[in-house]
Amino acid sequence: MPASISPDAITWEGVECALDLMQRLFGRVVDCSALRWRTSTGQGCGKENRPAGIMECKTSQMMNTTYELEFYNFVDNVKNFKFMSGDKIVHRHHGSELTRDYFERTAFSSPVLVEQPEGLGLVVPPNITASDIERCIGPTRELDVLDVASQTEIRMTLMEWTEYFQSQDRKRVLNALSLEYTGTELEKLITAPTAVREMDWLRLYWPKDLPDDPCYQKPKFGKYCLMSTKGSFTDFHVDIAGTSVWHYVYSGEKFFYLIPPTSENINKLTSWLQSDDCFLSDLVPECYVVHLTAGNSLFMPTGWIHAVYTPQDSIIFQDNFLQRFSIGLQIRLHVGKINDYRRCYYYPAEIVTWYAARGLLKEFTEHWSNSTVPPKYLLEGVKEMIPYLKDWIATKEDLKVHLNLASASQTPECVIDKFCEYLRQWISPV
Repeated sequence: MPASISPDAITWEGVECALDLMQRLFGRVVDCSALRWRTSTGQGCGKENRPAGIMECKTSQMMNTTYELEFYNFVDNVKNFKFMSGDKIVHRHHGSELTRDYFERTAFSSPVLVEQPEGLGLVVPPNITASDIERCIGPTRELDVLDVASQTEIRMTLMEWTEYFQSQDRKRVLNALSLEYTGTELEKLITAPTAVREMDWLRLYWPKDLPDDPCYQKPKFGKYCLMSTKGSFTDFHVDIAGTSVWHYVYSGEKFFYLIPPTSENINKLTSWLQSDDCFLSDLVPECYVVHLTAGNSLFMPTGWIHAVYTPQDSIIFQDNFLQRFSIGLQIRLHVGKINDYRRCYYYPAEIVTWYAARGLLKEFTEHWSNSTVPPKYLLEGVKEMIPYLKDWIATKEDLKVHLNLASASQTPECVIDKFCEYLRQWISPV
């Protein structure tokens, strides 16, 4: 039975006392990730309103309201839920099969699992350790680390993290999800799979001749090293800015719990992020489990909802990227800010999309000259992109800085008008 707590008792000090009491009663440290606040009206406080995981309800909202502590345990839910086999939705291939033609045929609509790195074009140094990663990036580099028990982020230097990660006597379970290594020595040692490099808009379309000014600096985004300790997890989310993801399990293992990005499921995720009073898998018609071990690569398309559990210490290399196969969905996810609430870092998706639009217009022009038609997924994606581009061009100040560099033939008006002209010929009017 939940324990009722009067409104005037709900303070940080009161919570600490309550947790201390529960610890003494149950004889163990209370896992704060299992705690949920519920009002007397039955409404949860919600993840997005409670980023620290426990006590983020404002005092003004607490007056004349009874709150109850409830238990929600991610690991117990995972153990008790009957997941469907990931083999039903994950396509397995050899690395050499992941060609440009493959993704054009499939439009990258389902996750792809490659068991070994051979044939991927992937380069990763052998026997790399947390100490090696620290040396490549620098011991004083700061990163946000998730305390799994409290679901709060703490700030650590990479040297402090390495000492913790390599220790055999850990007092708590931590999860490092935010170590971006663009521009470091580590970036020189790691080459993402050819398929990622051929899809990533930032790699393909960011101009190399922009002025040497911070306003035009290429975003340091997308290349992550994740180090997770045994027992850590991340609850259900989609990745930032509607990006697709490549995961490479360098060491250890992971369980991924996948939910397809249907409109219904995205809506349920959005509502769940606001209430967070149950296990998301209970709300959707299907949820799949995929077990990844060392050497496996998982390519996850835009919008796939997923949670992750780490049964043993692991090091993961990961790329987040925007791509051509899911333009409409990735824009809707970005605009709706439906992303991982623990990694809401700024990513200039509007600027990257603008440069991608210029590149895609050249592709459209080539099709027109050759009397061919672009694939259906691309026509539909560009059609859905145009209204957002019009809005961003008028409202996004950081984008306007880049628009000022456009030549007379590549002004926003010219690009959009040309797109509309082509689309009127190939599909219904825009």
